[in-house]
Amino acid sequence: MKPKKTQWYLRRIRDEFPRLKWTKYRRVQTHSRPDHVMFLLDNGVAFRFVNDEDGDLNLARERAVLDLIRPRLSDIPIPDYTYVPKSSNDFAGYRTIPGTRLSPWRFQRLSKARRHSEARRLGRFLSALHKTPLEPVRKLGVEARDKSPGNRSVASRLMRERWKDLDRRTRDVFQGWIQRSGEINHDFSPVLTHFDLWSKHIYHDPRTGKLTGIIDWGDIKISDPAKDFYGFWVYGEAFLDDVLSHYDLATQGLRDRSFEHFWGIAIQIWLDSLDGISGVAGHFFHPSTWTKRPLSDWPLSQYR
Repeated sequence: MKPKKTQWYLRRIRDEFPRLKWTKYRRVQTHSRPDHVMFLLDNGVAFRFVNDEDGDLNLARERAVLDLIRPRLSDIPIPDYTYVPKSSNDFAGYRTIPGTRLSPWRFQRLSKARRHSEARRLGRFLSALHKTPLEPVRKLGVEARDKSPGNRSVASRLMRERWKDLDRRTRDVFQGWIQRSGEINHDFSPVLTHFDLWSKHIYHDPRTGKLTGIIDWGDIKISDPAKDFYGFWVYGEAFLDDVLSHYDLATQGLRDRSFEHFWGIAIQIWLDSLDGISGVAGHFFHPSTWTKRPLSDWPLSQYR
């Protein structure tokens, strides 16, 4: 739905938290009809307002799940919602995670030693997350979801329908993805996943390169553990393998499924772009993102 004007949100913050002192703010909104709107205050507090029909329940669930899993996730910080209104569940706030997004071009600036140390931390972090007992999170309303089989079928159909609209290299990627999808092992044991773990939600200190937090847990699901690895492909295959080397629950097919999920998202973005729909992650799959890196590092060359 259409978000409200800025002053409406600021008034809600002031009414619910009159003792909270701040003067400046920044509104963060990804597009015209986002699922949430963020406000970053100059006192270091971030407020997240829901902007969809089920948002109240989703935010309450997110807060409850984060409180449950926080003691398990000691390697990398996650948000702690300490500013919760008494009168509603449609927004809440937490002390901001310091640093900035670990974008692919910022990742390039990290030393080999730093890349290795952060891959180790991510591997341990995901091991702990994926070992979370499922029954307590089910009771909190976390859903089980894996749309991969349906997505593969839809992508195959759309590729056939839009064949003439695609350039040769894109067609090659589509064909390679569909062929590869039919050859890999799709079996998995469901785990608790972040479900949206990519560079936009991985924060680091640009001075040291050290990871400072994992944000945006609104999509948390019980699903394929590979869903939490596809985002590492934008950093290159070597980094993905390094993370996996420190992950306790690796099974046959997980790496291949993570690659399938990565390209499944890219393909959907391409298809959307043909209809004039711009995906917020689209630029991460664009060749210009990788111009300063060897072509072999760019995932487009890795569909094999």
